[in-house]
Amino acid sequence: MGLEWRRFFRYWRITLVLGLLVAPATTVASAVPIDYPEHTVREFLKLHFAGSRAFTPSGLDKKERLLTRRFRLAIYRFFEKSVKSGSSLPLVTDPFSGSQGATTWAVGDAKVRAEKAWVTVNFSDGSTEWILVYLMRNDQGRNDERWRIDDIQDRRGMMLSALLRQ
Repeated sequence: MGLEWRRFFRYWRITLVLGLLVAPATTVASAVPIDYPEHTVREFLKLHFAGSRAFTPSGLDKKERLLTRRFRLAIYRFFEKSVKSGSSLPLVTDPFSGSQGATTWAVGDAKVRAEKAWVTVNFSDGSTEWILVYLMRNDQGRNDERWRIDDIQDRRGMMLSALLRQ
């Protein structure tokens, strides 16, 4: 065999090996959906503004899958406590938007640190603007890398989970 053929086969083998190493990585990466914290907040707010926006157990239908288990249980404990006490709910505003009069919203960029993220959302009622921060979490330890809403911080710095416990 000539020197040219040997070079040709050597480059062909290198190309084949590199192709086999790179091909599975690209097919695996394309099969796993990429999830962003902003996407979860947008989806939650679309569902929330399309519905009744009532802070009731039935008002959480279709939205509860976007909440972490801890946050969802805290909300349901609040509803259970209010039913047992027989009193009306003390919350007068929509805790997910900060006001019953909110008409528009814009999701900002997330600040991500490991398994936590903070997503700012600007709300407006036409004349006034305010910001809520959605605290997000994904549970990589349980192989669940989808972002879910773990808590909401209002404009005064109060956490919704702390308000629900009071």
